[in-house]
Amino acid sequence: MSSANFFLRMALVTVVAISISSALSPASADCFYPNDGKVIGIRVESCEVINGQTNKDVLEYAGALQKTQTIQKLYTGALVTAEGGVRWMYPSAETNPCQKFAKSAQVKMRAYLTCCDTGRWGKCVFGGRWLGDVDAKPVNAEQ
Repeated sequence: MSSANFFLRMALVTVVAISISSALSPASADCFYPNDGKVIGIRVESCEVINGQTNKDVLEYAGALQKTQTIQKLYTGALVTAEGGVRWMYPSAETNPCQKFAKSAQVKMRAYLTCCDTGRWGKCVFGGRWLGDVDAKPVNAEQ
């Protein structure tokens, strides 16, 4: 093999390696949330009271995980749909957690996010977005 051929191959290997690493970077960035627990404002489109033991989506997509108390507790409360159709889960033991989320209201809550780049399962049934009260203990979305 000539030295020119060798250097050409090395240059191609370097270009391929750089291309692969730059292509992977955006995918990993989807699961990096430096502001987890940040206070955000959302405009409420709708709110539905759900129970993690009986909700059809939780039963279908959480699989065997839905039988654990942790998942049942995380998916019991209010499923809030914000402007643009973005859904947030507000875990709560209250009888009517939707009273905090009146239609068209602008509410301030803490946002917690779960990495859901592998699809709708477990903690990602509704997109892996969780709301918590501003003055309450954090929601552990990675449980």
